[in-house]
Amino acid sequence: MRWTRLFYILLQCSILQRSWSSKTLSNRIPTTGKEFKAKSGNGWCVDSNGSEETARTFVKLGCWNAQNQCEADNMCVAFACNSSIGMSVLYTKTDCKANCGAVDWVNNPSLITAGSYNGTDLRSLRDKWLESKCYVQSAVTDVKNEVAAGSTSLTVSDASFLAVGDGLRIYSEVKTITQIGSGGVIVVATPFAGSYRTGVKVMKVNTGRALRIALKGHASGCPPDATGANVAAGCSCNAGYSGTVAETQVQPYYSGSCSAIACPSNSNGVNVPSGCNCNAGYAGTVTATTAAPFYTSTCSTVSCPSNSAGQHVPAGCSCKAGYAGSVAAATTSPFYTSSCSAVTCPANSAGSPVNTVPAGCACNAGWSGSVSAVTSSPFYISSCAVVACPTKSAGANVPTGCSCNAGYSGSVSAVTSSPFYASSCQAVAC
Repeated sequence: MRWTRLFYILLQCSILQRSWSSKTLSNRIPTTGKEFKAKSGNGWCVDSNGSEETARTFVKLGCWNAQNQCEADNMCVAFACNSSIGMSVLYTKTDCKANCGAVDWVNNPSLITAGSYNGTDLRSLRDKWLESKCYVQSAVTDVKNEVAAGSTSLTVSDASFLAVGDGLRIYSEVKTITQIGSGGVIVVATPFAGSYRTGVKVMKVNTGRALRIALKGHASGCPPDATGANVAAGCSCNAGYSGTVAETQVQPYYSGSCSAIACPSNSNGVNVPSGCNCNAGYAGTVTATTAAPFYTSTCSTVSCPSNSAGQHVPAGCSCKAGYAGSVAAATTSPFYTSSCSAVTCPANSAGSPVNTVPAGCACNAGWSGSVSAVTSSPFYISSCAVVACPTKSAGANVPTGCSCNAGYSGSVSAVTSSPFYASSCQAVAC
């Protein structure tokens, strides 16, 4: 009690040396590390018995700066302040000034139940602390399953407020979180030196904390996904984001937000800022911009390649008549793959100078009919048929050879024009 009484006497002297009346806790933007909530009642922090007999230190700081110092101290779990008097109490074992052996609050801030100024009989001190508040760290959870010494993982009851890169503290051990799994399983960078039973408190800290402070009259920095000197000077959403940011007079001192734009039609990706790619069969690019619609897109359909036909590649292309294969859309230049190839002239036909169906095939000499290109397998229709030996001759057919009948002289030869043979068989005179 001697330290407590001395501290509160010093508070009266400090009022003449400092003026913190313009600095209130509501003027401050909270950091992303610890989170503090005010307890009911006015005064310094007390437990359920109305006692403050715990490790603490005293600082000549107003509320917003006291919160900064408490956040920067991994062992600090609460603070009490009144900006009008310019001094605060930090509940920590760091640079401890009173009750330094009593660390129950440091290990379990849930023991702090309220704010109260009833711990002193000095009316002058009571009057000074009528407006003060007790703020306690709220980012706290419990060990769900016992933690063994040497372990690099633990399970907590609630991991919703924790993120990879955050620090966590159990008693005096501070660890950096490297992974968060389902069911509250947390992996840390280095092994625990001690073992901890179920129910022990786990507190969030931020080992790589960057404090952001803004007082009224001092501009707040632009929020995530926005660019500008500060909110007062104006913030604009980054390229690929839509929204507005306006200055306000209450935390976090701005309203509005910037939202990522979805990838436009004919493209795919998470969103425009992350990058969008034209869909298969489309050529072009998607670029983030700062003006509506917050992107430019040149994704356009690719025409069907040679030897194929159709509206365009995304709609589907088919090999032309006389060609076998297929056309598929792709995401790399030329944005399609094509295997359309000309079909060779079928049996009993030939083409010149190219022996393919698209170039044209004619039935061989001694054969009658035609060859037509089609789009279904085998990609041609052929009616080429052998021509029978003409009159006055005999044989299997013209292509295999015909001979003039007995009593006739001459020959029969195959040709490619109707009647697909030439015959000179004539009766021999007596």
